[in-house]
Amino acid sequence: MSRNFVGRAHRTGPFVGARPFGARDRHLFHGRTATVNTLVDAWSGTRLTLLHGDAGVGKTSLLRAGAVPALTDRGARVLPVGHLLLDPAFPSAVLPEQNPFTRALLASWNPGEFPTHGPGTSTTDFLRDHERTDRYGRQRPLFAALDQTEPLLRAPDGPGPHRAALVDELLVALDEHPGLHLLLTVRTEHLADLRRMIAAHGTDHTEVRVGALPPDSAVHATARALDTAGVRRPLPVAERLVEEVRTVPGPPARGADTAALTETVDPALLQTVGALLYAEGSDAFAADDVDHALAVHLSLVLEEVAAEHLVPRDLPHAWLRRAAAAGGPGAPPPAADGVRDPDLTWGLVHTLQDRHLVAPGADGTGYRLRHPRLARPLADLAAHPRIEATPEPWTIADRVVVARRAHTRGEPDLAGEHARRALRATPPPRPRERALLTSLLGDLAFERGDPAVAAAYYAEAAELLEAGGDGTGVARLLVAQSSSRLQAGQRAAALDGLRAAAGRVHGDPSLRTGIGQALWRVGQSQSALDVLDSVLVGDRSASEARRTRNRIRAELTSARGLTPRGSW
Repeated sequence: MSRNFVGRAHRTGPFVGARPFGARDRHLFHGRTATVNTLVDAWSGTRLTLLHGDAGVGKTSLLRAGAVPALTDRGARVLPVGHLLLDPAFPSAVLPEQNPFTRALLASWNPGEFPTHGPGTSTTDFLRDHERTDRYGRQRPLFAALDQTEPLLRAPDGPGPHRAALVDELLVALDEHPGLHLLLTVRTEHLADLRRMIAAHGTDHTEVRVGALPPDSAVHATARALDTAGVRRPLPVAERLVEEVRTVPGPPARGADTAALTETVDPALLQTVGALLYAEGSDAFAADDVDHALAVHLSLVLEEVAAEHLVPRDLPHAWLRRAAAAGGPGAPPPAADGVRDPDLTWGLVHTLQDRHLVAPGADGTGYRLRHPRLARPLADLAAHPRIEATPEPWTIADRVVVARRAHTRGEPDLAGEHARRALRATPPPRPRERALLTSLLGDLAFERGDPAVAAAYYAEAAELLEAGGDGTGVARLLVAQSSSRLQAGQRAAALDGLRAAAGRVHGDPSLRTGIGQALWRVGQSQSALDVLDSVLVGDRSASEARRTRNRIRAELTSARGLTPRGSW
């Protein structure tokens, strides 16, 4: 298909494809009015709401194109929808004891000011800064959401303390901020884990489930979107498309194919098929056209997944065929008995799930093909290897995002390899991109306990930003470099770096907090207190500064008033 035609369809067509609906697509988002109203009522009337459903069923679309605009229309205060993606623009070594997932969430809730303001605060202090009262002094409701909580509930080696701690932090924030109305989206397979965490905290909550579309609703929604795009006779076109998406081809019988219809319509598959055929200029939606379009789509997705995980395409393709053949129980996951391929990782399986190709099997351990309509195109792809789709070449920005996603998922080796490949790319990355990738490598080294290597990466990134005139970015990297050097035992060089950084960070409470923490770690407790006290005079929401100051004071008190002083 023509790339230019695809671009035009993406701008003006009635289908969004595999991505979720956003606020800009509100005019195309139909068929969910009742569920949107239920969600808005729950979010407005309950302090904590869980929106759950299977992957790809439309939770993000319901939130971004449905509930958030509906509340905004009513004049409600709604923070930008939160998500979790670790960002090396604020190096891990600056505030090494702060939860990086807290920092990622607050950055998404306040994107205009990160990373120059607010990284060193907590969820509860951030919310306190955003509280407002009406003219009678009553606290106005503040609506906040965290979309896709899966990174907090799944990881290659288990959720880990930082991930669970953010859930606890959010529940504490509900206790401390009576105006907060929090919504979390979660896949149903992880709902029980999230319920247990909420029950342990004793927090009441409401649950809203979103499922697949009834056929009549799917036809109505598709016809309205087609009509918006100016398609002639939208209702018959919508009926043909929905019927084809519901059709599950059966094995040949008496010389003819047998087929069944699913009881519901999968929203992700409906949007994917519609976008593929609309881009080709077709509204016939014949079975052969759909099979071919899905085979090309599967080829493209498998190429992209393989490239993201640096494995041959045959690996995800073969495992996907196993999932299709296994039926209800599904194919065994990584590390299961009999699965010994080191390249088949949890991250790869989760990516296939995120791309709407697999879903949990009947027994809850394996994975099955997400929709039976994919089985025949998958078989065609296996039988005809020449069915290939060539993805667009990766840009440096693409590699940065892929590396950050791998870091967030808990796959540091994969994140590092993508960063190194991006740095070796032709044409080379621009200085700012190179600095970001180098800072990411510094974060990965710092987190794996190799502070000397981390310091070298941070120093290189600082030089790149210095040449570009980014003094604020240089200051962050100088603090990270000095903190790393302290952990590496390079005390003299670290103190020199802290002195250099101190002259650059007067207006940044997070960086001054990082300097105070570093001074404390080398025994300069009084100097650390002086720095942290100055932070809190100007910014009472600097949570890391307050927490560190309290720990230093407790330590000095336990030492019977013997206050170590020193000049730095």
